[in-house]
Amino acid sequence: MAQTAGRGTSWVSVVLGWLAALGAALILSSIVGAIVGALFAALGAKSGTTGGGISGVIGLLLTLLIAFFLGGYAAGRMASRSGVKHGLLVALLALVVTIVLALIGAAVGASFIDQLGGVTLPGPAGKAAQNVPQQGLTTILSVSGILALLFPFIGGALGGARGAKVGQERPYPPSRRDRSA
Repeated sequence: MAQTAGRGTSWVSVVLGWLAALGAALILSSIVGAIVGALFAALGAKSGTTGGGISGVIGLLLTLLIAFFLGGYAAGRMASRSGVKHGLLVALLALVVTIVLALIGAAVGASFIDQLGGVTLPGPAGKAAQNVPQQGLTTILSVSGILALLFPFIGGALGGARGAKVGQERPYPPSRRDRSA
């Protein structure tokens, strides 16, 4: 046991945990979104824009929490040590990859934005876009953005801690040889 405590970070576990989180997020996004949307519809959300936005944010946060719990669990289980650290590294890796891809997309897509300068929305869609209330939108987007950054780290830490604990338990009772020694 002292031998495993001295080892460092298992980057293979972190990358595979990140891939597990991506796969879980892909599968869970539609399932959780449908469940949350159905719950809001059953509860009678009055406004389509407000109810849809709130259900979308809640569905996104639940998906991130569950997906990174599973990714952190996988990383903690494979590393079988420092589960919280490995779970947090899964979320950090996802954040770094997202930032790098956003920067690449901004650099490549800058030339395409000029070509979209003359595009206008059709009549009904343009009027609907102008009628969206803008008063609390900044606050809602700020809070949901901060929560969307925190939930992967919370899920990854919880999953990593759980995965490392499972790795330390004995899966079966001692054999006769163990009892006689």
